[in-house]
Amino acid sequence: GQWWAEHGQNGASGLKFLAVSGHVRHPGVYEVPLGLTVRELLYDVAGGIRHGHDLKAFAPGGASSGFLPASMADVPLDFRTLAEAGSMLGSGAVVAVAEGTCMLDLALNVGRFFRNESCGKCVPCRVGSEKIVMLLENIFDGNGSRADLDLIEELSDAMALTSICGLGQAAPNPILSVIKYFKDDIVRYITR
Repeated sequence: GQWWAEHGQNGASGLKFLAVSGHVRHPGVYEVPLGLTVRELLYDVAGGIRHGHDLKAFAPGGASSGFLPASMADVPLDFRTLAEAGSMLGSGAVVAVAEGTCMLDLALNVGRFFRNESCGKCVPCRVGSEKIVMLLENIFDGNGSRADLDLIEELSDAMALTSICGLGQAAPNPILSVIKYFKDDIVRYITR
């Protein structure tokens, strides 16, 4: 009702439980007003980034929301604003990533997670997630090319459009966001 609606900020209404994890000093589950910025959540509520590091990236709604750069940390945590930023609040599992983290390594780890969680029922998710992991591993091992990034983007589009369930549709999001915002972390591994 009215009481709940009065607790938002930055034009958002209500409260939400957010699970904060990753490289923060005080990970945990916090009830905060919708519209609180990522910066306010990570620094004022969760105590900042561990070991005095700077924030490099964050996933506002778990890995499937993708990783946004620290330059976007003033985005309000609400459904509309995050959608406009090309992400989502999703489950409210906010993941902080510290400066110094290799985003290719992170993308590979998340890609393996989605590959392993695929039920295998639909071909786009089963084959697409396996192929994306293989391409990322090749890049990480120094055997990749820029053409592999194009293929990852093509596979991701096919998965998003043709997978049966939300897992297959969202699995490419973290990889595509790393390619979009942290390409330098990938290109340094590409030898051809």
